[in-house]
Amino acid sequence: MADSGKKLVRSKSGLRMVSVEDRDSSPFQLEEPHWVPDVQCLACAKCGSKYDLVKRRHHCRRCGKCFCGQCCSSKVPLPRMNFVDPVRMCEECAVVSKKENEFFDKQLKLLVNGSNFTLKSNELENDKAEAFCHLSANHRSLFFSEEKPDRENNRPSKWVHDPVNLTSIQEVKIQTAGNETNQRNAVITSMSIKYRYIDESRDLLLFVSDDYSRKTASSWIIAMQKAMKMLQPTMELPTS
Repeated sequence: MADSGKKLVRSKSGLRMVSVEDRDSSPFQLEEPHWVPDVQCLACAKCGSKYDLVKRRHHCRRCGKCFCGQCCSSKVPLPRMNFVDPVRMCEECAVVSKKENEFFDKQLKLLVNGSNFTLKSNELENDKAEAFCHLSANHRSLFFSEEKPDRENNRPSKWVHDPVNLTSIQEVKIQTAGNETNQRNAVITSMSIKYRYIDESRDLLLFVSDDYSRKTASSWIIAMQKAMKMLQPTMELPTS
């Protein structure tokens, strides 16, 4: 077992490093697809070529459909399914996976590392509070603490706000200031999060401070928006 709470398993698609407990699995994780049975794979799903002794069938590890070697030649990392090594994919799935891998390589790490914000919420004792916000290691919850936790010395920090489950978030909205006609020049000022708590909706505002943390906080907010798009593809994420 390479990591605490992880185990190495072998599937027909390859080696996967998965959580021991389902409750610790990342919400970004995708289940392995059911492979189309060989008896139903008479021709390539992309080019329509018939299979024979020379032209063999291959299953895409992401969609499970059958393709010929030419249409399923890419081997791409697939962290959303926890594969240890790059796996074979069809052209369409390879394009999607490469775009997602940028999120896993950059934005997801940024979310876990966290940033400083000023919080505003009715759930806070004084309505506003300074907090360090970061995504949990299993990607399931947002934590809000007084300062950045000292993980090396296993020294936690006091919570400022109750954790927010990532899958309970209903909407995120970015607020900007500056040139309304040119979004590239717009400055991110805050992000609002609407989330479900038991049987009610609650709102939380994260304000970007005008200090050394601005760049990191702005990048964190953009990464958070991308995370929500990945979790909820049909979700509308407005910017104002």
